[in-house]
Amino acid sequence: MQNLTGIFTKIKGLQVLIVGLLMMASCDKTPEQIIAETPQLPDSNLVGMYIANEGNFQWGNASLSFYNPISGLVQTDIYKAHNGKGIGDVLQSIYAYQNKLYLVVNNSQKISVLDTKTWKEINTITGFNSPRYFLPVSAQKAYISDLYENAVYVLNLNTQQISGKIKCSGWTEEMVLLSNKAFVCGVESPFVYVINTSTDQIEDSVHIGYGAQYMRQDLANNIWVLSNGKAPILPSLTKINTAGEIALQLWFKNGDMPRRLEINEAKNQLFWINKDVYTLFVNDTLLPSQALITAGNKNFYALGYEPYNKEILVSDAKDYVQKSEVFRYSLSGQFKGSFHTQINTGNFYARTK
Repeated sequence: MQNLTGIFTKIKGLQVLIVGLLMMASCDKTPEQIIAETPQLPDSNLVGMYIANEGNFQWGNASLSFYNPISGLVQTDIYKAHNGKGIGDVLQSIYAYQNKLYLVVNNSQKISVLDTKTWKEINTITGFNSPRYFLPVSAQKAYISDLYENAVYVLNLNTQQISGKIKCSGWTEEMVLLSNKAFVCGVESPFVYVINTSTDQIEDSVHIGYGAQYMRQDLANNIWVLSNGKAPILPSLTKINTAGEIALQLWFKNGDMPRRLEINEAKNQLFWINKDVYTLFVNDTLLPSQALITAGNKNFYALGYEPYNKEILVSDAKDYVQKSEVFRYSLSGQFKGSFHTQINTGNFYARTK
């Protein structure tokens, strides 16, 4: 009996030890490693980059990624993770305004509106032909450019509905707001259109050659326009001053195909893709003769600027069917690392505090 009692005592002691170890494990505060594919609610003060993955035209496989430059975490399909469905066909561009994230879904002819803190969809705006870019021009109003509509849409931000159109000639693309004037790229015309945002009327235009598509504003409020050209008109990089006049125009060589104009946080250094990545400081008067970043065997497709680490982001679309890879570079062109996203990463949008 004494032997049996000893055995039971040992068994009971072992049970206590096991329970104690389990309790210690449950109280372990060591965080788990976060896997890139795991959705996570964002901190409202988190910095990072929204990444628009176009997907394939008519495949309906567009997606939204988020890159956190502090942790290096990449969440590759946050829209689907938080809404239980896909975005649609061709995510063209992204804009955050008034605690809302506007996802311009080109071939689905809509804008999906998300809450910036939860990434939950709160509205869907329809009635577009083929929307491209979103530009708020006041607290109550935004403009939406369009591929086929021959107009810029006027969006009422209070009702979240289209309230009008501003007629333009052909495809309209990127836009910049300067005081009460919106400068709009006219891709199928020689002009940058100037819209009075008080009257929603075109009041002027700037003749820049042909094919204005990309546009950025520098620290002196000059507007830089990257144009595709159309034979015999060469592509160009044009600086428009605050008076709406051409202050500088730089012409590319025949056969060049410059695209994806971007600017750094200080707004004094421009970047674009012309197979490789090139840069120009805003006080320069000549196009660079050498690339800042050489593509090599990469298929450079989209360009972004990440302000937290002050890095250039360039997507490699590979064969347009595989997942894209995003390469990180310093402002001097030094390679810093890379991460994978989804199919045809085509646009970046910086989220800041």
